[in-house]
Amino acid sequence: MLTHTFPPSAHPNAKRPFYVVRHALAEGWEVEVWTSPWGVLSPDAECLNHPRLTIRRFEDPVLRWQQRLRPHPRLLRWWAYLTGGLMFPDACAGWARKVLGALAGAPPADRTLAYVLPASLLMAGRLGRGVDRTWVFDYQEPVSPQQLRVQRRSPLQRLWRRRLAALERDTLHQVGRVLFTAAANQRAYVAMGLAPAARTAHVPYFYDTGVFDRPAPPPRQGFEVVYFGTFDWRGARSPRTFLEALAGFLRRHPEARAETRFRFHGQWPPQCDEQVRALGLEDILVRGPVLDHDRYLEEVRISPILLLVISPLHDLYMPSKIVDYLGARRPILALVPPGSEMHQLLVAAGQGSHCCDPMEAAAVVAVLERMWSAYRAGALEAPRGEIRFWSSEVQLPVYLEHLRAAPMEPAPAHGLRT
Repeated sequence: MLTHTFPPSAHPNAKRPFYVVRHALAEGWEVEVWTSPWGVLSPDAECLNHPRLTIRRFEDPVLRWQQRLRPHPRLLRWWAYLTGGLMFPDACAGWARKVLGALAGAPPADRTLAYVLPASLLMAGRLGRGVDRTWVFDYQEPVSPQQLRVQRRSPLQRLWRRRLAALERDTLHQVGRVLFTAAANQRAYVAMGLAPAARTAHVPYFYDTGVFDRPAPPPRQGFEVVYFGTFDWRGARSPRTFLEALAGFLRRHPEARAETRFRFHGQWPPQCDEQVRALGLEDILVRGPVLDHDRYLEEVRISPILLLVISPLHDLYMPSKIVDYLGARRPILALVPPGSEMHQLLVAAGQGSHCCDPMEAAAVVAVLERMWSAYRAGALEAPRGEIRFWSSEVQLPVYLEHLRAAPMEPAPAHGLRT
Protein backbone atom coordinates (compact mmCIF):
# COMPACT_ATOMS: atom_id res chain seq x y z
CA MET A 1 0.00 0.00 0.00
CA LEU A 2 1.31 3.41 -1.03
CA THR A 3 -0.34 6.19 0.95
CA HIS A 4 0.89 9.66 1.83
CA THR A 5 -0.82 9.54 5.24
CA PHE A 6 -1.50 6.71 7.67
CA PRO A 7 -2.65 6.79 11.33
CA PRO A 8 -1.83 7.98 13.88
CA SER A 9 -1.70 10.90 11.41
CA ALA A 10 -4.80 13.08 11.86
CA HIS A 11 -5.09 13.71 8.09
CA PRO A 12 -8.62 12.73 6.92
CA ASN A 13 -7.18 10.75 4.00
CA ALA A 14 -5.48 8.39 6.47
CA LYS A 15 -8.69 6.69 7.61
CA ARG A 16 -9.56 4.74 4.44
CA PRO A 17 -6.16 3.02 4.06
CA PHE A 18 -6.18 2.29 7.81
CA TYR A 19 -9.51 0.45 7.61
CA VAL A 20 -8.45 -1.45 4.48
CA VAL A 21 -5.21 -2.61 6.13
CA ARG A 22 -7.04 -3.85 9.23
CA HIS A 23 -9.53 -5.78 7.10
CA ALA A 24 -6.82 -7.25 4.84
CA LEU A 25 -4.89 -8.45 7.90
CA ALA A 26 -8.04 -10.05 9.28
CA GLU A 27 -8.47 -11.83 5.95
CA GLY A 28 -4.95 -13.27 6.16
CA TRP A 29 -3.02 -10.93 3.88
CA GLU A 30 0.54 -9.84 4.56
CA VAL A 31 0.66 -6.06 4.25
CA GLU A 32 3.42 -3.50 3.74
CA VAL A 33 2.47 0.16 4.08
CA TRP A 34 4.80 2.67 2.36
CA THR A 35 3.95 6.08 3.75
CA SER A 36 5.33 9.28 5.31
CA PRO A 37 5.67 10.50 8.91
CA TRP A 38 3.23 13.33 8.21
CA GLY A 39 1.29 14.06 11.40
CA VAL A 40 3.03 11.33 13.45
CA LEU A 41 4.49 12.73 16.66
CA SER A 42 6.87 9.86 17.43
CA PRO A 43 8.30 6.93 15.44
CA ASP A 44 7.14 4.68 18.31
CA ALA A 45 3.57 5.94 18.10
CA GLU A 46 2.19 3.44 15.56
CA CYS A 47 -1.43 2.68 16.42
CA LEU A 48 -1.61 -0.56 14.43
CA ASN A 49 0.73 -3.46 15.16
CA HIS A 50 0.49 -6.95 13.70
CA PRO A 51 2.99 -9.74 12.91
CA ARG A 52 2.00 -9.61 9.22
CA LEU A 53 2.19 -5.80 8.98
CA THR A 54 5.23 -3.70 8.06
CA ILE A 55 5.01 0.10 8.03
CA ARG A 56 7.76 2.01 6.22
CA ARG A 57 7.76 5.79 6.66
CA PHE A 58 9.87 7.82 4.22
CA GLU A 59 11.04 11.29 5.22
CA ASP A 60 11.06 14.19 2.75
CA PRO A 61 12.52 17.69 3.35
CA VAL A 62 9.64 19.48 1.60
CA LEU A 63 7.04 17.76 3.77
CA ARG A 64 9.18 18.12 6.89
CA TRP A 65 9.38 21.90 6.46
CA GLN A 66 5.67 22.05 5.69
CA GLN A 67 4.97 20.37 9.03
CA ARG A 68 7.41 22.59 10.90
CA LEU A 69 5.73 25.72 9.54
CA ARG A 70 2.22 24.73 10.63
CA PRO A 71 2.35 27.01 13.73
CA HIS A 72 3.11 29.92 11.36
CA PRO A 73 0.16 30.17 8.92
CA ARG A 74 1.59 32.93 6.71
CA LEU A 75 4.92 31.17 6.25
CA LEU A 76 3.09 27.90 5.65
CA ARG A 77 0.98 29.45 2.86
CA TRP A 78 4.11 30.90 1.27
CA TRP A 79 5.88 27.53 1.45
CA ALA A 80 2.84 25.68 0.05
CA TYR A 81 2.48 28.12 -2.86
CA LEU A 82 6.21 27.92 -3.63
CA THR A 83 6.60 24.14 -3.55
CA GLY A 84 3.19 23.38 -5.06
CA GLY A 85 3.79 25.89 -7.82
CA LEU A 86 7.27 24.72 -8.81
CA MET A 87 7.11 20.94 -8.35
CA PHE A 88 5.43 18.55 -10.79
CA PRO A 89 2.92 17.04 -10.28
CA ASP A 90 2.75 18.44 -6.72
CA ALA A 91 4.81 19.15 -3.61
CA CYS A 92 5.00 15.43 -2.76
CA ALA A 93 7.04 14.63 -5.89
CA GLY A 94 10.27 14.15 -3.92
CA TRP A 95 8.61 11.83 -1.44
CA ALA A 96 6.94 9.82 -4.21
CA ARG A 97 10.20 9.39 -6.16
CA LYS A 98 11.90 8.14 -3.00
CA VAL A 99 9.11 5.64 -2.33
CA LEU A 100 8.91 4.43 -5.93
CA GLY A 101 12.70 4.09 -6.08
CA ALA A 102 12.71 1.93 -2.95
CA LEU A 103 9.77 -0.08 -4.24
CA ALA A 104 11.68 -0.95 -7.42
CA GLY A 105 14.24 -2.84 -5.36
CA ALA A 106 11.71 -4.62 -3.16
CA PRO A 107 10.36 -8.15 -3.73
CA PRO A 108 7.26 -8.19 -5.97
CA ALA A 109 3.87 -7.98 -4.29
CA ASP A 110 0.65 -9.83 -5.17
CA ARG A 111 -1.16 -6.49 -5.29
CA THR A 112 -0.11 -2.85 -5.05
CA LEU A 113 -2.68 -0.32 -3.83
CA ALA A 114 -1.91 3.39 -4.32
CA TYR A 115 -3.96 6.24 -2.86
CA VAL A 116 -4.46 9.56 -4.64
CA LEU A 117 -3.80 12.27 -3.47
CA PRO A 118 -0.91 12.96 -3.86
CA ALA A 119 -0.91 12.97 -7.65
CA SER A 120 2.83 12.29 -7.53
CA LEU A 121 2.16 8.58 -7.07
CA LEU A 122 0.91 8.54 -10.66
CA MET A 123 4.57 8.80 -11.70
CA ALA A 124 4.73 5.05 -11.04
CA GLY A 125 3.36 4.56 -14.55
CA ARG A 126 6.38 6.21 -16.18
CA LEU A 127 9.29 5.43 -13.91
CA GLY A 128 9.62 1.75 -14.77
CA ARG A 129 8.29 0.53 -11.41
CA GLY A 130 6.45 -2.49 -12.81
CA VAL A 131 2.96 -0.98 -12.96
CA ASP A 132 0.59 -3.62 -14.34
CA ARG A 133 -2.85 -5.11 -13.80
CA THR A 134 -1.99 -6.11 -10.22
CA TRP A 135 -2.00 -2.40 -9.30
CA VAL A 136 -5.08 -0.61 -7.96
CA PHE A 137 -5.41 3.16 -7.67
CA ASP A 138 -7.88 4.58 -5.15
CA TYR A 139 -9.00 8.14 -5.85
CA GLN A 140 -10.06 9.85 -2.65
CA GLU A 141 -9.94 13.17 -4.53
CA PRO A 142 -9.91 14.21 -8.21
CA VAL A 143 -6.83 15.54 -9.99
CA SER A 144 -7.18 16.57 -13.66
CA PRO A 145 -11.00 16.98 -13.63
CA GLN A 146 -10.74 19.32 -10.64
CA GLN A 147 -8.05 21.41 -12.32
CA LEU A 148 -10.50 22.09 -15.15
CA ARG A 149 -12.87 23.57 -12.56
CA VAL A 150 -10.37 25.43 -10.37
CA GLN A 151 -7.17 26.39 -12.16
CA ARG A 152 -3.93 26.37 -10.21
CA ARG A 153 -2.47 29.76 -9.30
CA SER A 154 0.99 28.79 -10.50
CA PRO A 155 1.59 29.56 -14.23
CA LEU A 156 3.84 26.49 -14.37
CA GLN A 157 1.12 24.23 -13.00
CA ARG A 158 -1.34 25.62 -15.55
CA LEU A 159 1.15 24.91 -18.34
CA TRP A 160 1.63 21.39 -16.98
CA ARG A 161 -2.09 20.59 -16.94
CA ARG A 162 -1.96 18.66 -20.25
CA ARG A 163 1.15 16.86 -19.08
CA LEU A 164 -0.59 15.84 -15.87
CA ALA A 165 -3.66 14.56 -17.73
CA ALA A 166 -1.40 12.51 -20.02
CA LEU A 167 0.38 11.06 -16.97
CA GLU A 168 -2.95 10.06 -15.44
CA ARG A 169 -4.20 8.52 -18.67
CA ASP A 170 -1.01 6.52 -19.26
CA THR A 171 -0.83 5.20 -15.70
CA LEU A 172 -4.52 4.40 -15.20
CA HIS A 173 -4.73 2.48 -18.47
CA GLN A 174 -2.01 0.13 -17.22
CA VAL A 175 -3.59 -0.80 -13.88
CA GLY A 176 -6.21 -3.39 -12.99
CA ARG A 177 -8.72 -1.25 -11.11
CA VAL A 178 -9.38 2.43 -10.38
CA LEU A 179 -11.63 2.97 -7.37
CA PHE A 180 -13.45 6.21 -6.55
CA THR A 181 -15.03 7.43 -3.34
CA ALA A 182 -17.45 9.65 -5.34
CA ALA A 183 -19.51 8.38 -8.27
CA ALA A 184 -19.37 11.86 -9.84
CA ASN A 185 -15.57 11.63 -9.89
CA GLN A 186 -15.76 8.18 -11.49
CA ARG A 187 -18.00 9.54 -14.25
CA ALA A 188 -15.65 12.48 -14.84
CA TYR A 189 -12.61 10.21 -15.28
CA VAL A 190 -14.47 7.95 -17.69
CA ALA A 191 -15.89 10.88 -19.69
CA MET A 192 -12.41 12.43 -20.07
CA GLY A 193 -10.90 9.12 -21.14
CA LEU A 194 -8.53 9.13 -18.17
CA ALA A 195 -9.54 5.65 -17.02
CA PRO A 196 -11.10 2.71 -18.91
CA ALA A 197 -14.74 2.51 -17.83
CA ALA A 198 -14.77 -1.27 -17.35
CA ARG A 199 -11.94 -1.13 -14.82
CA THR A 200 -13.45 1.61 -12.64
CA ALA A 201 -15.65 1.13 -9.60
CA HIS A 202 -17.37 3.28 -7.00
CA VAL A 203 -16.61 2.25 -3.41
CA PRO A 204 -17.71 5.11 -1.15
CA TYR A 205 -16.13 6.08 2.12
CA PHE A 206 -17.40 3.91 4.99
CA TYR A 207 -17.60 4.35 8.74
CA ASP A 208 -15.96 1.94 11.18
CA THR A 209 -18.67 -0.50 12.29
CA GLY A 210 -16.60 -1.58 15.28
CA VAL A 211 -16.60 2.00 16.61
CA PHE A 212 -20.03 3.30 15.71
CA ASP A 213 -22.10 0.19 16.40
CA ARG A 214 -21.14 0.29 20.08
CA PRO A 215 -23.70 1.84 22.45
CA ALA A 216 -23.55 5.58 21.86
CA PRO A 217 -22.38 7.82 24.73
CA PRO A 218 -24.61 10.77 25.64
CA PRO A 219 -23.88 13.94 23.64
CA ARG A 220 -22.05 16.86 25.22
CA GLN A 221 -24.35 19.26 27.06
CA GLY A 222 -25.53 22.43 25.36
CA PHE A 223 -26.67 23.58 21.93
CA GLU A 224 -23.31 22.99 20.29
CA VAL A 225 -22.35 22.80 16.59
CA VAL A 226 -19.04 21.03 15.95
CA TYR A 227 -16.80 21.08 12.87
CA PHE A 228 -13.78 18.85 12.17
CA GLY A 229 -11.22 19.59 9.48
CA THR A 230 -10.15 22.60 7.48
CA PHE A 231 -11.90 25.71 6.21
CA ASP A 232 -10.87 27.92 3.33
CA TRP A 233 -10.72 31.53 4.49
CA ARG A 234 -12.88 32.65 1.56
CA GLY A 235 -15.31 31.10 -0.92
CA ALA A 236 -18.07 28.54 -0.41
CA ARG A 237 -15.92 26.34 1.85
CA SER A 238 -15.20 29.19 4.21
CA PRO A 239 -17.12 29.46 7.50
CA ARG A 240 -18.60 32.84 6.47
CA THR A 241 -22.12 31.64 5.60
CA PHE A 242 -22.38 29.55 8.75
CA LEU A 243 -20.97 32.30 11.01
CA GLU A 244 -23.34 34.89 9.53
CA ALA A 245 -26.23 32.48 10.03
CA LEU A 246 -25.18 31.73 13.61
CA ALA A 247 -25.04 35.45 14.39
CA GLY A 248 -28.45 35.93 12.77
CA PHE A 249 -29.92 33.06 14.75
CA LEU A 250 -28.63 34.51 18.04
CA ARG A 251 -30.06 37.94 17.21
CA ARG A 252 -33.47 36.35 16.71
CA HIS A 253 -33.12 34.08 19.74
CA PRO A 254 -31.01 35.88 22.37
CA GLU A 255 -32.17 33.37 24.97
CA ALA A 256 -30.10 30.72 23.14
CA ARG A 257 -26.77 32.50 23.57
CA ALA A 258 -25.93 31.08 27.01
CA GLU A 259 -26.25 27.52 25.69
CA THR A 260 -24.87 27.94 22.16
CA ARG A 261 -21.31 27.05 21.16
CA PHE A 262 -19.45 26.55 17.88
CA ARG A 263 -16.60 24.09 18.49
CA PHE A 264 -13.86 23.79 15.86
CA HIS A 265 -11.17 21.09 15.60
CA GLY A 266 -8.60 21.58 12.85
CA GLN A 267 -6.59 24.28 11.10
CA TRP A 268 -8.39 27.57 11.71
CA PRO A 269 -7.63 30.26 9.10
CA PRO A 270 -6.41 33.37 10.97
CA GLN A 271 -8.41 35.58 8.58
CA CYS A 272 -11.60 34.09 10.05
CA ASP A 273 -10.88 35.73 13.41
CA GLU A 274 -11.88 39.05 11.87
CA GLN A 275 -15.23 37.58 10.80
CA VAL A 276 -15.81 36.22 14.32
CA ARG A 277 -15.06 39.62 15.90
CA ALA A 278 -17.20 41.52 13.40
CA LEU A 279 -20.16 39.24 14.09
CA GLY A 280 -19.71 39.35 17.88
CA LEU A 281 -19.16 35.60 18.22
CA GLU A 282 -15.96 35.59 20.30
CA ASP A 283 -17.79 34.07 23.29
CA ILE A 284 -19.41 31.41 21.10
CA LEU A 285 -16.31 30.03 19.34
CA VAL A 286 -14.36 27.21 21.04
CA ARG A 287 -11.17 26.34 19.16
CA GLY A 288 -10.10 22.82 20.04
CA PRO A 289 -6.88 21.05 19.04
CA VAL A 290 -6.23 18.97 15.94
CA LEU A 291 -7.22 15.44 16.98
CA ASP A 292 -5.61 12.11 16.26
CA HIS A 293 -7.71 9.32 14.76
CA ASP A 294 -9.07 7.81 17.99
CA ARG A 295 -9.84 11.12 19.70
CA TYR A 296 -11.55 12.38 16.56
CA LEU A 297 -13.90 9.39 16.55
CA GLU A 298 -14.66 9.91 20.26
CA GLU A 299 -15.48 13.59 19.70
CA VAL A 300 -17.72 12.84 16.71
CA ARG A 301 -19.79 10.47 18.83
CA ILE A 302 -20.46 13.02 21.61
CA SER A 303 -21.03 16.11 19.44
CA PRO A 304 -24.62 17.40 19.71
CA ILE A 305 -24.73 18.78 16.13
CA LEU A 306 -22.19 18.01 13.39
CA LEU A 307 -21.42 20.68 10.79
CA LEU A 308 -20.69 19.77 7.17
CA VAL A 309 -19.65 22.41 4.61
CA ILE A 310 -19.24 21.45 0.94
CA SER A 311 -18.38 23.94 -1.78
CA PRO A 312 -20.16 23.76 -5.17
CA LEU A 313 -16.64 23.64 -6.66
CA HIS A 314 -16.06 20.34 -4.86
CA ASP A 315 -18.89 18.36 -6.45
CA LEU A 316 -16.45 15.57 -7.40
CA TYR A 317 -15.48 14.94 -3.77
CA MET A 318 -16.88 12.78 -1.01
CA PRO A 319 -15.69 14.20 2.35
CA SER A 320 -14.55 11.32 4.53
CA LYS A 321 -16.16 12.86 7.61
CA ILE A 322 -19.64 12.47 6.13
CA VAL A 323 -19.78 8.73 6.83
CA ASP A 324 -18.43 9.18 10.35
CA TYR A 325 -21.19 11.72 10.89
CA LEU A 326 -23.73 9.15 9.68
CA GLY A 327 -22.23 6.45 11.89
CA ALA A 328 -22.44 8.73 14.94
CA ARG A 329 -26.20 9.03 14.39
CA ARG A 330 -26.15 12.68 15.38
CA PRO A 331 -27.97 15.54 13.57
CA ILE A 332 -25.94 16.93 10.64
CA LEU A 333 -26.19 20.62 9.75
CA ALA A 334 -25.20 20.25 6.10
CA LEU A 335 -24.30 23.25 3.95
CA VAL A 336 -24.29 21.28 0.72
CA PRO A 337 -25.08 22.20 -2.94
CA PRO A 338 -28.70 21.24 -3.75
CA GLY A 339 -28.94 18.25 -6.09
CA SER A 340 -25.29 17.28 -5.65
CA GLU A 341 -24.21 13.70 -5.00
CA MET A 342 -23.59 14.46 -1.31
CA HIS A 343 -27.01 16.08 -1.00
CA GLN A 344 -28.60 12.94 -2.46
CA LEU A 345 -26.56 10.82 -0.05
CA LEU A 346 -27.78 12.78 2.97
CA VAL A 347 -31.38 12.54 1.77
CA ALA A 348 -30.99 8.77 1.37
CA ALA A 349 -29.58 8.57 4.91
CA GLY A 350 -32.53 10.47 6.38
CA GLN A 351 -30.66 13.76 6.95
CA GLY A 352 -32.24 15.74 4.11
CA SER A 353 -34.27 18.03 6.40
CA HIS A 354 -31.04 19.56 7.75
CA CYS A 355 -29.53 20.38 4.32
CA CYS A 356 -29.26 23.93 3.04
CA ASP A 357 -27.47 25.86 0.30
CA PRO A 358 -23.88 26.73 1.36
CA MET A 359 -24.34 30.28 0.09
CA GLU A 360 -27.70 31.12 1.72
CA ALA A 361 -27.38 32.25 5.34
CA ALA A 362 -31.16 32.64 5.72
CA ALA A 363 -31.66 28.94 4.97
CA VAL A 364 -29.04 28.02 7.59
CA VAL A 365 -30.82 30.23 10.16
CA ALA A 366 -34.07 28.35 9.47
CA VAL A 367 -32.38 24.98 10.10
CA LEU A 368 -30.75 26.28 13.29
CA GLU A 369 -34.16 27.47 14.52
CA ARG A 370 -35.69 24.04 13.91
CA MET A 371 -32.79 22.39 15.73
CA TRP A 372 -33.11 24.85 18.63
CA SER A 373 -36.81 24.04 18.99
CA ALA A 374 -36.01 20.32 19.01
CA TYR A 375 -33.23 20.89 21.54
CA ARG A 376 -35.52 22.78 23.92
CA ALA A 377 -38.05 19.98 23.63
CA GLY A 378 -35.41 17.36 24.41
CA ALA A 379 -35.84 15.85 20.95
CA LEU A 380 -32.63 16.83 19.14
CA GLU A 381 -31.89 13.50 17.48
CA ALA A 382 -30.81 12.33 14.04
CA PRO A 383 -33.59 11.07 11.74
CA ARG A 384 -33.94 7.29 11.62
CA GLY A 385 -32.48 6.75 8.13
CA GLU A 386 -30.93 3.55 6.79
CA ILE A 387 -27.14 3.97 6.86
CA ARG A 388 -25.77 0.40 6.68
CA PHE A 389 -24.71 0.84 3.04
CA TRP A 390 -21.94 3.22 4.23
CA SER A 391 -20.61 0.85 6.90
CA SER A 392 -17.29 -1.00 6.84
CA GLU A 393 -19.28 -4.22 7.28
CA VAL A 394 -20.85 -3.72 3.84
CA GLN A 395 -18.14 -1.91 1.87
CA LEU A 396 -14.88 -3.55 3.00
CA PRO A 397 -15.71 -6.99 1.51
CA VAL A 398 -16.56 -5.24 -1.76
CA TYR A 399 -13.29 -3.30 -1.61
CA LEU A 400 -11.17 -6.39 -0.97
CA GLU A 401 -12.88 -8.24 -3.79
CA HIS A 402 -11.79 -5.48 -6.19
CA LEU A 403 -8.21 -6.00 -4.98
CA ARG A 404 -8.44 -9.75 -5.53
CA ALA A 405 -9.99 -9.42 -8.97
CA ALA A 406 -7.80 -6.57 -10.23
CA PRO A 407 -5.77 -8.61 -12.79
CA MET A 408 -8.90 -10.19 -14.28
CA GLU A 409 -10.92 -8.55 -17.03
CA PRO A 410 -14.12 -7.31 -15.36
CA ALA A 411 -17.54 -8.34 -16.57
CA PRO A 412 -19.42 -5.84 -18.80
CA ALA A 413 -20.79 -2.98 -16.70
CA HIS A 414 -24.53 -2.29 -16.51
CA GLY A 415 -24.25 1.40 -15.69
CA LEU A 416 -22.48 3.27 -12.92
CA ARG A 417 -23.93 3.28 -9.44
CA THR A 418 -24.86 6.75 -8.23
